Amino acid sequence: MTIRFDKDLNQVHITNDRLVLTVATGFGPRITAFSEVGSTNVLAELGDAALDLPDGRSYKLHGGHRLWIAPESPDVTYEPDDEPVVVTEVGAALQVVGTGGVTVGIEKKMIIRPHAGQNTVSIVHTLTNTGDKAIDVAPWAITQLPVGGTALIPLARKPVDPHGLQANAAIVVWPYTGVEDNPFVVENRMIMLEANRTRPTKVGTSLDRGWLAYVRDDSVFVKRAQHSTGGRHVDLGATAQCYCDSRFVELETLGSLATLSPGASTSHEETWELHRVDPGIDPHDVPELLKLDGGIAK
Repeated sequence: MTIRFDKDLNQVHITNDRLVLTVATGFGPRITAFSEVGSTNVLAELGDAALDLPDGRSYKLHGGHRLWIAPESPDVTYEPDDEPVVVTEVGAALQVVGTGGVTVGIEKKMIIRPHAGQNTVSIVHTLTNTGDKAIDVAPWAITQLPVGGTALIPLARKPVDPHGLQANAAIVVWPYTGVEDNPFVVENRMIMLEANRTRPTKVGTSLDRGWLAYVRDDSVFVKRAQHSTGGRHVDLGATAQCYCDSRFVELETLGSLATLSPGASTSHEETWELHRVDPGIDPHDVPELLKLDGGIAK
C-alpha cells in the first residue's frame, strides 16, 4: 500500500497495485474517489449540492462515501461534517477521524485498508460517544454513485424454517417512495432499481446475502457487509438500503443499533470490490457472472 498526501488539494491518495482511493482532509471523514489505477472515479462528485433542512440550515453532500448516524434524525444525522479531519497512517491502513460532532457528541472514524494484490478494500466505520450520557446509535455507511446505472439489492433466499413455509424476506419502503410509480422491480429474488428517478425513492431489505451492487457502463461496484441476526436494527431491519433521486444513487449498509455509554464505541465494516464487465451486460446476469453470493472476489 502507498499513501500520498496532497496538501495543495487537501487530499490523501491510497493505492495498492489495483485500486486507488482519495480521502478528503478538509472535511469528513469522506472518501471522495474510488477507481482502478489509471481509471476514472466511480463515485458521485456533487460539487455544492446540499440538503436543505427544515430549520434553514443546509448539509453539504460533497459526494463520495460518508458515515452517518442512524436512526435518521435531522438534529443528529445532519450535523455538518465540514471540519478538517485528522489523518494517520496505522500499519497498512489509513485512519481518518472527524473533528466535528461537537454538538451531537459523537465522533466519526474510518479505517481504510486496501487488500494487497486484490481488487478489494475494507472500511471500518466507528462511532464513539464523546458526550456525558448514553445514546442509541447505529453506524450508517453511505456510498453516493452517479445516476444512469442499475442498483441490485438481493433478497434473502434461505428458508427460516425446515419446511420453507414462513416468511424469510421483507421489502421496506419509506414514506416518500411512490410505489404507484413502480420505482423498482423484483426478479429472481433481487430488487432492481434503475437510477433515473425524478422524485426521491428509497427501498431496503436485510443484508442476509451480504452484498449490494451498482452496474453502470462497464463497471460494477460491490459493497459487502454482515447482518447481525441477533442485534437490534433500525428501519424495520433494513440493513441494506438504496436511495435515488435525480442527482445521485446511494448504496447504504447499517450496523446494529447499540447503546453507547460515555466513551464507548460501535463499529461496522464494509468490503468494497470493483469489477470491469461488458458495457452491454444485462444487470440480471451480474450476480452469477461475478459469483456475488460466493464471497469476496480476489
